[in-house]
Amino acid sequence: MPYDGYSCLRVSRDRGVAFVTIDHPPINLFDLPLIQDMTRLGAELEADPEVKVAVFRSADPEFFIAHADVGLIQLLPEVAPPRSPAPSHFQQMVDRFRLMPKATIGEIEGRARGGGSEFLLSLDMRFGAIGRCVLAQP
Repeated sequence: MPYDGYSCLRVSRDRGVAFVTIDHPPINLFDLPLIQDMTRLGAELEADPEVKVAVFRSADPEFFIAHADVGLIQLLPEVAPPRSPAPSHFQQMVDRFRLMPKATIGEIEGRARGGGSEFLLSLDMRFGAIGRCVLAQP
């Protein structure tokens, strides 16, 4: 299965391992294009019988995923709508990785804040570079 056509990700496979590099300059912002790529990638990885492990890393040594796009947050209504029993799109995306019957690993160098940290928490394992890995929630 080819992993082509992503705007924010580079994907390669080697002997059952998918290596996913987040490459969305300048700071790997968790904006709509990255969320769409991650959503599509989750479905493709889940359906690929050749992939047994997915390793996530960043092309930017300063940022794994900086945080969610504040511009998207500002579009939310000021008054909270009634709570839906269904998970949000973001929750569904991270849940797919959390529940995927494949090993998922985060290789962390740089900052992962907010949505980036939440994405990493959905993976099975996380390994941070000593002195370089920063996880945070606002």
